[in-house]
Amino acid sequence: MQASLSKRFTLVAAASAAMLLAACGGGGGDSGSSTPSATISGKAVDFYLSGATVSFLDCKDSAGKALTVITGANGDFTFPANCTKSALSVSGGTDIGTGLPFNGVMQAPAVDYRAGITPMISPLTTLVAQLGADQAAALATKLGLSGKDLLNADPLTDPDVLKAAIVVEQLVEQISKTLQGVAAGAGGSLSADAAAAAAAKAVASVVSSSSGTVNLTSASTVSDAIKASVKNAQSSLPSTLQGSIDTVAANVAALAAPLVSKQVGDVSTALGTIKLGSNASSTVAALKSSGALNALKDSSQSTLSTTLASTTSASVLTDSSNTAKLSDLGNAVATGSAADVQSKAGLISGLDSGKLSTVVDKVTLKDYLQASNVLINNLPATLGDQMSTTGGLSDIKVTIKEVGAPFGTGAADVRLGMHYSYKGSTVDVIFEKVSLVFSGGNLVSATFPANTSYSFVVTGAAPASATLTNASADSLSSGSGQFTLPYAAVLNKVKNSGALNSSQLAALTPSAPGTVDVAFAVAGVDGSAVKLGIGTGTAATYTGKVAVQTSGSQVSGYGLKSTITMNQ
Repeated sequence: MQASLSKRFTLVAAASAAMLLAACGGGGGDSGSSTPSATISGKAVDFYLSGATVSFLDCKDSAGKALTVITGANGDFTFPANCTKSALSVSGGTDIGTGLPFNGVMQAPAVDYRAGITPMISPLTTLVAQLGADQAAALATKLGLSGKDLLNADPLTDPDVLKAAIVVEQLVEQISKTLQGVAAGAGGSLSADAAAAAAAKAVASVVSSSSGTVNLTSASTVSDAIKASVKNAQSSLPSTLQGSIDTVAANVAALAAPLVSKQVGDVSTALGTIKLGSNASSTVAALKSSGALNALKDSSQSTLSTTLASTTSASVLTDSSNTAKLSDLGNAVATGSAADVQSKAGLISGLDSGKLSTVVDKVTLKDYLQASNVLINNLPATLGDQMSTTGGLSDIKVTIKEVGAPFGTGAADVRLGMHYSYKGSTVDVIFEKVSLVFSGGNLVSATFPANTSYSFVVTGAAPASATLTNASADSLSSGSGQFTLPYAAVLNKVKNSGALNSSQLAALTPSAPGTVDVAFAVAGVDGSAVKLGIGTGTAATYTGKVAVQTSGSQVSGYGLKSTITMNQ
């Protein structure tokens, strides 16, 4: 998740009936328990953290400092001698999933460790540490993980726990970055540790107080967590903010919640339904190759929330009349164009113009595929979340142009995922390679090559799935530079596979009158990100993140979603 998923602790009992050995992991000294009962080892997980520092907060050396050890290549560490119960924290190191440094802090509460149980330090145990170990089960239920052991479940062996941990970590991290920006904008500073503590406490409180299963990506949840985090950090913020903390909290949430919600939502969408490999390495490899980790890396490396918050001064944040205007600016940064950001910022007096210029630059699209001029069944349509056409759905054509260098120095090849939902059934198809050719930025050809694999899955009344090889090349472009999403051709491929009969295929064929939900996603054939945008110059905006999955494959990347109304 940046470099912060969970750090997992492996409890291993040394085999000796009379006496259990206690392994020493880094400088002896006094301990939180005088007599060891087991050799206790563990893991740090954000995906696993390598080379991270684990601190045993209740086990001290002779100088009164907490004992520490360094994690191994897979996040493993061993408790120091005579230290069998301690609150834990972990910092530093490298996340083996993203390859990025871990810049946050994770915690785990002090519990009675038992032989045969492997305790964890993870984003989820960090939340538990804020509320107390006795709240772990209730917290799991609120996170949609009822029955899961948050303190001991290794996220890399449970896909639901893994996804929840990643999303929680990103939420805490983005709120932490926001708090640091708030302090900087008001002329002060807030340490990364203090910001992380305030954010983790706020997220834990919001989750705990939710009336049911919490949606961590919703704007309301994120807004509540940001407000709470600002109040948690009150004493550490500049004095110019402390006297009007309720107004400051409301204004910070109005500004930052849209962006934080989008970043966390993009990560959740990109992960899709995680399918574990045979081991941690294969799970990470599959997530990388599908493009699912691109949104996570982007979020982890992004400083946009910090920069955006730092544009505001104390005078801006303590003025309650700015709340609506800050919300408009926040929405523009999250989903709008550079021109939108400049327009909304112009309505707020007192913003830092230099830092605002940095925000505008970060929002401005560069190196992307530009989508425009949509045709549905060869009839013009306005590209958007809601579109309409006459007749059933045969194909969708989109003009694609190359702006800058969306493929870097590599070949213009993509993996393409297509989806539609119709009358309770869904069809998902993934083409493992589509080769694009551009000239002067314009699309010349798009080809699904022969001998290239594709997979599909049909759910609903007539479920089916298969992975096949394309017998002959298919053209997915027209002479006018348009890329064709061949929904009718996809059904023919399903039919030709023998997976479904003619009547079953007829039931899956979208026809008028009615509606059909469609989507597609693109990523590089090596899992790299290929950005897709709409518009040009400062008016351009990125499209959203989309994930398409079949039984054996996944494409996570930029894409488009729409509900199409089919009129007779």
